[in-house]
Amino acid sequence: MQKKKCNSSERSAEKEKAIISAAGTRFALYGFSKVSMEEIATDVGMGKASLYYYFPTKESVFQAVIIEEMNEFLKETEKTLKSEMTASKKIIELVKNRFVFIQKFLNLGALTVYSFHDPNSIYKKYLAVFEEKELEFTNAVIKEGQIKGEFSENIDPKAGITLVHTLHGLRVRAIKRYILPPGMNFPEAIDELQEEMNILVKIFIKGISK
Repeated sequence: MQKKKCNSSERSAEKEKAIISAAGTRFALYGFSKVSMEEIATDVGMGKASLYYYFPTKESVFQAVIIEEMNEFLKETEKTLKSEMTASKKIIELVKNRFVFIQKFLNLGALTVYSFHDPNSIYKKYLAVFEEKELEFTNAVIKEGQIKGEFSENIDPKAGITLVHTLHGLRVRAIKRYILPPGMNFPEAIDELQEEMNILVKIFIKGISK
């Protein structure tokens, strides 16, 4: 059987995907500041000049990694929404997926306290998209739970955004404790965040259930 030939655009897309994958691995291991374009190029088996053809700066590679992680999160979330789980279980899964995403951001060294306040942060617009999607998904699940009779019909319209904002506050607190002196070590900050998020979502579900 004759193999299908890849055109130049397909080869280019494959190479770009390989670069993003290699860069993501290296950023997760060493953080943004300690990774060079030369190291990424070596990992992919190409010259640094060729790498610049696909990504002109290290920041552009990093943004591509963030977008890839974002797309993965959205894909997993859509899968959860379309599943046969109960609405309560879906909310728990949505929070879990978001927690995994936050862990990846921390590993990449992208999510610092400055990301939330610096108007020039390259991450701020991506974080804003996540907050918007998180609220959209949460409200959709609450509505589904009401339609199916799992949740109360008299839920405050602001319940979804209150949950999202509270989860956001817990994340910011954990990140500050991890980054700012004296700080906590990474596992402690993450474990504490996960525990608090789990408690919060259980209280929330109990409050809106019939």
